[in-house]
Amino acid sequence: MLTMSPDSRISAISILLLSLTAQAADIQVQPSPSGKPLAEAIAAAAAGDTLTLQPGIYNERVRVDKKLTLQGKPGAILDGSSSLKVEWSAAPDMPGVFIAKSDKRPEGLLVDEKFIAEIRFDRADEKGDWHWQTLLTKGTPLTSFKQVRALWMYHPKEKQIYVRFENDASPATLKMSAILSDKALIEIAAEGVIVEGLTFAAGVDDVRLTEGAKDCIVRRCKITSYEGGGMVITGGASNCTIEDCDITRGAFEEWRASEENRRENYEIWRIHKDVGKYDRVGIELNGAGTHNRILRNHFDRVFDGICLGDYRAESLDKELPSPDHGRGTEIAENVIENTRDSGMELGVGCVDVNVHHNTLRHTHGGLRFKVPRIGPVYIHHNRLIEGTPFNIWFSMDASPAEGYIYHNTIEGGADAALVYSSFNNKSRTFATPKWHVVNNLAIGVKDGFFDQRKGTPPRDFTDKNNINTTDASAAVDAGIDLSTYRNGKPLPGCEPGYFKSKAPDAGMDER
Repeated sequence: MLTMSPDSRISAISILLLSLTAQAADIQVQPSPSGKPLAEAIAAAAAGDTLTLQPGIYNERVRVDKKLTLQGKPGAILDGSSSLKVEWSAAPDMPGVFIAKSDKRPEGLLVDEKFIAEIRFDRADEKGDWHWQTLLTKGTPLTSFKQVRALWMYHPKEKQIYVRFENDASPATLKMSAILSDKALIEIAAEGVIVEGLTFAAGVDDVRLTEGAKDCIVRRCKITSYEGGGMVITGGASNCTIEDCDITRGAFEEWRASEENRRENYEIWRIHKDVGKYDRVGIELNGAGTHNRILRNHFDRVFDGICLGDYRAESLDKELPSPDHGRGTEIAENVIENTRDSGMELGVGCVDVNVHHNTLRHTHGGLRFKVPRIGPVYIHHNRLIEGTPFNIWFSMDASPAEGYIYHNTIEGGADAALVYSSFNNKSRTFATPKWHVVNNLAIGVKDGFFDQRKGTPPRDFTDKNNINTTDASAAVDAGIDLSTYRNGKPLPGCEPGYFKSKAPDAGMDER
């Protein structure tokens, strides 16, 4: 039998590692005004290779179906827009409105690299203030074109694009572009893919992790504009991480955070939800697999921030597609601010979902629960600042899930710290019997800690040691020990020894 000395074994292992390393290539990719250099590089690369994207614009949509690393140099941008080449003319009997012939509806229109709000013809054909002709000629009822600064619509019967800008500007004098494909700028469908340091602009979905994606990482990327989802995890993609990314919607709209709950604040919301394309989510987990992580990302001026859910299961009348969708998701240390809808939404099974140490600031819908079904879901050590009108919000339907809301701090805002209401509850009692709201702190919240909306049955969740105050010192030693709270075991973040004094402080901070 052949034997090897320890030194020989180390040498053999070193040679093997060098051999494996030598097989991986670093491929330099240069942008090109013609052709598809990135797609060609992906096709030519072998599993394990690194593609380094040099600065410049890549007008491509690519699919990664092998284990690759895409490393972007500063200034490397995947851009899904194309110059809009149409001839504009004034629309008859519609002052300030322009029209252009187009055989197909664009997926999106941009001006100065920002998305124009779209009206959908089939959703805006009822007479009144929100009829498409009225909107195009007058703007939204309360603010005209001050908030929603431009509108466009495709008329499917006339095969025409309609557009209207603030100050009656002619589109012929503006820098306009269009999205002509609904494909993601980058679709990841393989194990072990890493995408790092890239900027994405003007996609319907900019980044999509889908069937086949596993153990993938998207880090230190920028989303500067998107029309559907900034980043989407779907198709059962599992064990994937999105971290340290910056995401903004890139909308041609006037974003103004306000503590006042005014009707005018809803007009951007209404143009999308009532007559437009519905939600645009910064990071969406829809039909996602298990154990995905959303960590340390920054969202600013998005429609929704982070959504874990499925629109097909937003009522108990609808079957849950799969209890494993989103199982084991961790959402932590993200900053979400200036949203026109929810900062964060949680739905579907919500099994072993852990949401902690996030900051939500100036969000419209706050942290919203849309029918979590099973649980346990843990929402803890988050800070919510000046949510208008909502900070934490139970809505849509009853929630049979096991859930824990604890050691969160809510500061300011136009409504209560936690609002308990339903607008989808005609056939059953609105109920949350397995939820626990414990050791939370509200500071300077105008309407107190809880708000029971008209028509909603009395709350039935467990309510313990929640403090509403104008003086944060009232939180000291005001909580209960959660290190044995769940069947003798600690809640996440509350392991034995987690507080300093005789009792834990209420809120997210130990003082």
